[in-house]
Amino acid sequence: MAEQTSSSIKLPIVDAHVHFYDSTVNVHRFLEQVDATFEALVGDYSALPRRFLLDDYLAQAQSSDVRGVVCHEYLSEDPVGEMRWLQRQVDASPIPHAIVALVDFLDPHLEERLEAYRALPAITAVRQHLGWDSDNPVRRFAARGDLLGDAGWRRGLSRLAATDYKCGLEVFAPQLPELLPVVRSNPEIGFTVAVLGWPVDLTPVGFERWRRDMRALSESDNVCASVSAIECLFGRSWTVETIRRWLLSAVELFGPDRCMLGSHMPIATLSRGFEPLYAAYREILADFSAGEQGKMFQGVAAQWFRLRPAREAVTTAMPA
Repeated sequence: MAEQTSSSIKLPIVDAHVHFYDSTVNVHRFLEQVDATFEALVGDYSALPRRFLLDDYLAQAQSSDVRGVVCHEYLSEDPVGEMRWLQRQVDASPIPHAIVALVDFLDPHLEERLEAYRALPAITAVRQHLGWDSDNPVRRFAARGDLLGDAGWRRGLSRLAATDYKCGLEVFAPQLPELLPVVRSNPEIGFTVAVLGWPVDLTPVGFERWRRDMRALSESDNVCASVSAIECLFGRSWTVETIRRWLLSAVELFGPDRCMLGSHMPIATLSRGFEPLYAAYREILADFSAGEQGKMFQGVAAQWFRLRPAREAVTTAMPA
C-alpha cells in the first residue's frame, strides 16, 4: 500500500472564524443592498450566498477533519434574534460550536443584551467592530474614532469582568496603540486581537510598525491572536509568500500557545477559498512541531472559546 504523505492526511482543525447565516430567517441588510463600508473592507461581495450553513461549509472543507467551529455574528438587524437562531443550529449540530456575539459597550441597554446572551450557552465571546480609517470615511465601522479612550465605553467594557466572555475588538493596525491601554487596564478580560491585527500598510515601514505594536500587545498574557480574513488584508490574489512573514511574526510574538487560525468563510470564497488557505497555513507552519501545529490549528481556539462537545450542546437545548 502506498505510504500517505503528510499533505494527504486530513488536518484536524477548529476554525476560529466562520459565519453561518440564513437571510430568509434573519435580516442582514448588507446582503439586500450594497453597503459601502462592508464593500470597502471585502470588495465586491455580490457573489456571497444568501444562506450559508454548516453543510455548505463542510462541503468546501473536505481536506480537513473539522473538530469545531467558532461562529461569529454577521451584522444582523436583530443581533439577539440572530444569536437565538444560531443557538438552535448549534443544538442540532454534530460538530462543536462556539458563538461570538455582537455588542456595543456604549449601549445603554448593554446589561439587558448580556443577560439575553447568558441564556444561550454556546456564546462564549462578544465582539465590537471598532475599525476606523482616519483617511477614508468609507472604511469606518465604528460610530466614532475615539471610542477606545472614551470613559463611558470603558465602563461598559468593564462589565465583562463579571462574565466569562472573551472580548474581540476589531481595529485596524494604526489603532493598536490605542488598544494597548485597554488591554492592560482589564487584565481579568481575555482579548482576541482579530484579523491578525488588521494591517493596512503593507510596506516594509508598515510591517515594522505593525510588528512593534503587536509585540507590545503580546506582552499581556490576556491577549490571543487570531489569524483570518487573509483576503481582506492582502487582496483576493494573495500568495503564500505575501502572507508568510506576517503569519510567522504573529506566531513568533504570541507563541503557538496564543495563536489560532480561521478561514473567514464564506467571505473567503470571494478570494481563493478554503482549501488553498489551509494549504497555505500548513505550508507556512510546517517547521513547527506536531504539538505546536496542533495548538494553532485547533487547540488554542478550542480552549480560548471553550468549545463544548456537541452532545453537551444538545442536552442544553432551549425549550421550544
